[in-house]
Parts: sequence; C-alpha cells; structure tokens
Amino acid sequence: MAVSPSDELRQDDWDAMVSTHITGLLNGIGAALPVFRRQGSGHFVNVSSTAAHVVASPLSVYAATKTAVNVISEGLRQEVSATLTQMRDEIVVRPTVQA
Repeated sequence: MAVSPSDELRQDDWDAMVSTHITGLLNGIGAALPVFRRQGSGHFVNVSSTAAHVVASPLSVYAATKTAVNVISEGLRQEVSATLTQMRDEIVVRPTVQA
C-alpha cells in the first residue's frame, strides 16, 4: 500500500487501494450473499481500520477506502437484516507493535 502525501501519490496507487479495499469487498459480497441467502445464514468479515475514524496525514486515501468499507458494511447489514436473522458488528483492536 502506497502511503504518501496526496500530491505525490500516483493514480495507480489510488486505483490499487480502491480496487483492494472497495471493489474487492463488493466482489466478495456479490459472490457470497446469494449463497448465504440460499442457506439462510452466513458470515461476512469485513476488515476496516481506525483510520476510518481518525484521519492522519498522509493516510487520507487509505482512510477514505476504509470509511467506504464501514459504510458498505452498514448498508449490507441493513439490507439483509430482514431476511438473514443474525448479523452483527464486531470491533477488534489490535495494539500496534513497536520495534
């Protein structure tokens, strides 16, 4: 993942972050949701970041993609809550290891 000031970040780097964090998430949901609906249950594990809540330079593009993960996950929860009985949010905080 490229992390640099916005004026130094290349379009390819932005595309890679969007492709990984947003498009990859949507592709996974699109593939799994029909199976979950047929089964009547399933589990999504969507990985976000505290960067979605506390933006620090030079992580603005990364933070934006992780905010999108949160919004898409919440929209999915609302969409499926009427037909799939269990969906919950979990927050796991892993401390940063300092070398």
